[in-house]
Amino acid sequence: MKKYQYQIIQYLHDRVTGEFINVGVIVYAPEHKFLGCKVISKYGRITSFFPGSNGKGILKSLRHFEKEIARAKQQFSELFPVSDDLAEITREILPNDDSSLTLTEVKKGIDLDFNKSLADLYRLLVTKWQSETDESATSDADVWNKKYKKYFDQYEITSRFTEFEVETKHDHFQFDKAWKNEIWHCYVPLSFDLQKEENVKSKVYKWFGKLNELATSEEKIDITLLTSIPRKHQNLDSFIYDKLLAPSDKLLINIVSEADAEALVQQISNDLQKHDLN
Repeated sequence: MKKYQYQIIQYLHDRVTGEFINVGVIVYAPEHKFLGCKVISKYGRITSFFPGSNGKGILKSLRHFEKEIARAKQQFSELFPVSDDLAEITREILPNDDSSLTLTEVKKGIDLDFNKSLADLYRLLVTKWQSETDESATSDADVWNKKYKKYFDQYEITSRFTEFEVETKHDHFQFDKAWKNEIWHCYVPLSFDLQKEENVKSKVYKWFGKLNELATSEEKIDITLLTSIPRKHQNLDSFIYDKLLAPSDKLLINIVSEADAEALVQQISNDLQKHDLN
């Protein structure tokens, strides 16, 4: 068996709550001059977890990292000393700064085939959890386009939406479906139509962290979560509501299902008409 080192590439969405997902793996065996890297090829995995994140920009950074790893591999030669530490190589490409892409500490393993090691680690650490995007019946975008948008269009509300960015104590968040009277009203499509119950809980915990950070804003905000919860996960209803309906003086949370959509848009339409008269 041959020894190798590896690191996991992570997209760190929020340094305060520690929200992240694994987006790639690097494997290094200095004695055998092997250096390999594999990263995600689609940004849907990122934006499904973190709506509003710059998926294209993150994917571009990952591709640049992958190219730099390939360039470092080409420099292997008997004429030049090769570092025995993977962290020394990756630190030159991705410094430990405030970047949203981070690397874990170096871990070690043994195998006979390093290409197989890379593929196995990528499958275990990255694509194992990809069911949350690739195999879900509906993504967050689908929740809006297939379930809710028709109601908002019917009452001519969609065209009234504007973008809104709010600053919190440690971060800032952007909403693309918002309008304002006395306070900002924001609407966020959220799919819990995932294959595994543990994935639903993971997504709830992530949003629990986001909402707690949003509660630190100086601005009062009304957020309506437009949800899709399939029957197979209805046993999690109370868990979802208990976690996401966190009380706050400055953050009002409302959770609706498609069954509530008609009544919701009627109320929004009435509120907009009153706002237009003032």
